[in-house]
Amino acid sequence: MVGGAIAGLASWAVGGSFALTTLAIVGIGGGVLWMIAKTVMNVEGLTEQAMEAQQKAIRDAEEQELDRLARLLRTDRDHRTQDALVLLRALRDDFERAAKRPGAELLSARISQQISQIFQSAVKQLREAFGLKERAESVVGEARSQLLEQRDRLVQEVLETSGRLQSILLQYQQMRPDSQENDLKALNDELDANLEIARRTEQRMKELENPLMTHESFLKE
Repeated sequence: MVGGAIAGLASWAVGGSFALTTLAIVGIGGGVLWMIAKTVMNVEGLTEQAMEAQQKAIRDAEEQELDRLARLLRTDRDHRTQDALVLLRALRDDFERAAKRPGAELLSARISQQISQIFQSAVKQLREAFGLKERAESVVGEARSQLLEQRDRLVQEVLETSGRLQSILLQYQQMRPDSQENDLKALNDELDANLEIARRTEQRMKELENPLMTHESFLKE
């Protein structure tokens, strides 16, 4: 911009020069465009920083909740739930590292979303399993047996989910960014099948919850 201004002054001083006037226009115009571009880039940088800070805050809060759940599971006297949570967290971290491979962005987009959904569903099941154990300790008889049986089935399903995720992770780590569409579709289909299993489990829990609560209330009365 300074160079353009000098050229403009020089053109004015000599009574008008096409070359100098052109240099003035290019210099000042280019300077303005450069300032606009720098401002936009700075805004984009600030926006990206804000998004990263928000994502970090969300992740930190999630980790705190998972740590809290881990402490609760240590009190249920069942190593399976504790081991399952440790394994799930490790698998999620391994998937995230694999998703950051150079050139794997497009390959990873949907898969990362599916893994996150499966992980959240499995964690929710572990929370429900802990809740079932607590409820079972407050009742007796058939209601207690039903609660413990349901809890055991829920824990077993979480363990099976963890096992399937281990297998899927191995396949995913071996996939190249230029993997064939059929290979990617097969992996997506397998993840979708796991999501469907998780949805059916959650639906079954909702269907069983009200009858069990009614039975518990009757026994307490």
